[in-house]
Amino acid sequence: MRPVTRVLATLTVSALVAVGAVVPSAQAADGVVIWSDPGHAQTIRDMLSDGYKGTPVTVLEKEPADVRAELAGIGAKNAPDIIWGDLTWTGELAPVGLLAPIKLKKRIKSQFRANVLVGSVVQGEQLGLPVQISNLALITNTALVPTQPRTFAELSDVALKLVKKRKKVTIPFALAQGEGTSPWTTFPLFSGLGGYLFGRSSDGSINLADVGLSNKTFRANATQIDAWNTSGLISSKLTSEEAKTAFANGQSPFWLAGPESLQSLLDLTFAYRIGAVPPMKSGIKPAPLLTVQGFMKTKFAEKHGVEKAVDGLMTSFFARNAQQQKLAAVAGLYPANLQAAESVTTGGGRIRAIGNAGAAGVTMPNAPQAGVLWEPYAEAWKVSTKGAKATAAKKAFRAAQRTAVTALRGGDVPTG
Repeated sequence: MRPVTRVLATLTVSALVAVGAVVPSAQAADGVVIWSDPGHAQTIRDMLSDGYKGTPVTVLEKEPADVRAELAGIGAKNAPDIIWGDLTWTGELAPVGLLAPIKLKKRIKSQFRANVLVGSVVQGEQLGLPVQISNLALITNTALVPTQPRTFAELSDVALKLVKKRKKVTIPFALAQGEGTSPWTTFPLFSGLGGYLFGRSSDGSINLADVGLSNKTFRANATQIDAWNTSGLISSKLTSEEAKTAFANGQSPFWLAGPESLQSLLDLTFAYRIGAVPPMKSGIKPAPLLTVQGFMKTKFAEKHGVEKAVDGLMTSFFARNAQQQKLAAVAGLYPANLQAAESVTTGGGRIRAIGNAGAAGVTMPNAPQAGVLWEPYAEAWKVSTKGAKATAAKKAFRAAQRTAVTALRGGDVPTG
């Protein structure tokens, strides 16, 4: 039986199997071990209190920040068979042999958006099962804007006119860009102009040779950012807190917010809509970034002789409507399973509306090298939207592209 280490307590058991040995399924008495964050652990335990098809299941609590390092150094006897975490980890853990691929049947795949599944593909193999999603959506004050703009040009026109006509409206678009914010907030506008982080290969994997910070389509549309800056629609000085406060006080007609702002939305005293950012250019859908959490199968499942049970959990049990809905509800997020998402009632339907607004979203890149893109990307937005002394967006993002590509070629990239 494998030793099982808990966060606050240790169960001391004898090790009957040598490290690396494959245990026949009939002898796998200690069953499947799952590492989960503390928030989801009890829900998973409740789901599998009687085990899975005759195989016992033990759920151990691990802080997300510790999982990758522990998995790399723990050794086979103490290792988990399934881990819960951010599915961007797949790009780091799979290449060093710590994860094993899963095979999702066509019927199961159809229950998930393709743009969500691809976020945990590495070298053409599915390495993660998505469970919950977070993204930004456009929040519109309906007292100020009774009819929803169909295009971003209409949104801009409405917002700027309100600033001119109403003394209380001082911020046309509450888009956080200032200190304490991240590229997460501006990405829907960037993607709406044709920008992207990395392209993908034909097998769905990240293509590190295709950096899209200054791709041809975006360069052709970059002057739109200059126009937004000149008109005052957006400003790099606006912080996240200022954006939230401005919208809540009726000082701004539009705000970008996600599920983490649910309480702020519930506290609003006026009516509002939740939807997707409208298109800026014909044929291009603005795509918010998606963070996706879920399950990953480790290479140790085979060594422990529980691979059949693990595959059943990963490709069937945890993919089901009921399980996905319960797990996503723990964090107040949108389930990855589309049937489960239709029944979400969290926040009086607000979480469902936010999740639906991310239908065209782009998953956070599951390549560790993506870390070299964020700083130059953020700097390009900052200098091109800082008012009268702004740098032309085309020039700013071209510089960002050069910085990122140089770092990638030089190997100066983060490893985690």
